[in-house]
Amino acid sequence: MKISKVLIANRGEIAVRIIKSLKENDIESVLVVSDVDKSSMAAKMADFVYEIGGKSAAESYLIVDKIIEACQYYEVDAVHPGYGFLSEKLELLAGCSKNNIKFIGPNKEAIKVMGDKILSKLKMQEVGVPTIPGFTIEAKNLENPKDLLKKVSEIKYPVMIKASAGGGGKGMRRVDSEEQFLDSCKSCKREAMSSFSDDRIFVEKFIENPRHIEFQVFGDDFGNIEHINERDCSIQRRNQKVIEECPSPSFCDDLRKKMGEMAILCAKSVDYVNAGTVEFIVSEKNEFFFLEMNTRLQVEHPVTELTHQVDLVKEQISVAEGKKLSFDDEDKTIKAHSIECRVYAEEPLNNYAPSAGKLLRCTFPKESKNIRIDTGVVSGDTISIYYDPMICKLITTAKTRKEAISYMVQAVKETTIFGVETNLSFLLDILNEESFVKGEYNTKYLEEKDIGSINKKNNGFNKSVLESLVDFDLKQTSHEALDPFVSVEL
Repeated sequence: MKISKVLIANRGEIAVRIIKSLKENDIESVLVVSDVDKSSMAAKMADFVYEIGGKSAAESYLIVDKIIEACQYYEVDAVHPGYGFLSEKLELLAGCSKNNIKFIGPNKEAIKVMGDKILSKLKMQEVGVPTIPGFTIEAKNLENPKDLLKKVSEIKYPVMIKASAGGGGKGMRRVDSEEQFLDSCKSCKREAMSSFSDDRIFVEKFIENPRHIEFQVFGDDFGNIEHINERDCSIQRRNQKVIEECPSPSFCDDLRKKMGEMAILCAKSVDYVNAGTVEFIVSEKNEFFFLEMNTRLQVEHPVTELTHQVDLVKEQISVAEGKKLSFDDEDKTIKAHSIECRVYAEEPLNNYAPSAGKLLRCTFPKESKNIRIDTGVVSGDTISIYYDPMICKLITTAKTRKEAISYMVQAVKETTIFGVETNLSFLLDILNEESFVKGEYNTKYLEEKDIGSINKKNNGFNKSVLESLVDFDLKQTSHEALDPFVSVEL
């Protein structure tokens, strides 16, 4: 099947990222946009734009019928879901199948099983992939708390309560004692129902001081499944990733080999096709346990691309066209070290509260072989209250980790943002902190380290600073030219 026109069911930097690869493959792009995104960078880059209306995701990007309507209007060959939104929803896959549109992603069974944390864990136990000790909490368990509390005591506190359909840190609770357990279960169930319309929860042993390691996997229609090594995603706030790198600074070849084999076994258990990520928790003793599988492209995929010299989006399209994987053993060799920092419009000193508003000035470092910028915004754009507040991803690559960190420090310092609060100074604190530089960190890093000495005046919008910069012409802006200045009212 030759793909000549693809609809992107997403927005922001991932939409821009996909459009670039489509252009390089001479494939036309169709972008759906909400009312908020009609003048976005992605909209200006796409070959065709279809307005689906609404402001929030629930009013736009999450409505399958609107996505399929746009597909039919432009007679597209395929849909690329990006990540988030409908990327792991069976409803979109069903809509595509019904209308003879190729879904650039895995099969129905993979999404069904791996999108359910309970089903996926049972599947891993069935095929022999290590899982964290735990059990599912049925409604009847809560009605008989004595038996339930006994089961929890057998795996010993602390434990984690998780929503089966959870993600992004929602529907999760750490419990350290029996006194907290029942109330935490009820609270977790309420949040799970509110966030995912699914209140099923389960309990797992809490692994102390773990590392969060994920493996990039890829499969084709011929039964070939490969992994492209690991990414370390342990620097997190509120169970959401902030900094990722490839390879992991704490890995040895033996552990990489063992976990890579388990990642492939996981993917093979559901006949996986296209790009996916198998996520693990690794203990201080290098014991590893299956966490979940994301059946889509990951936010942090650039670090794998840069360390292995592959274009994962192009490979997704190639596999969707029915071609075999292009990877070989040479492609799986780690050729460099890459780090990604997510720049957010948020207030790290205020529990990472999002900061919405107009980007009065937004400039990024010049891209080079060592610095890559993935973004969907320029000066004059607005960080909306309706979507994730990520402004850009800064990605650096070098022969060594030390050099990659050095380039990242340079990239963060050369990024200038006025109009909203950001985590730029927060990122600099991490990059210069001794344990991070040594690669000695885990998922508790931000909680345990004093990463908070942020100069809030320099971190956010400062009117006097902006006024004193230089007498720039602030009357024009151009998405095409990435002009960093825009007309503002001071």
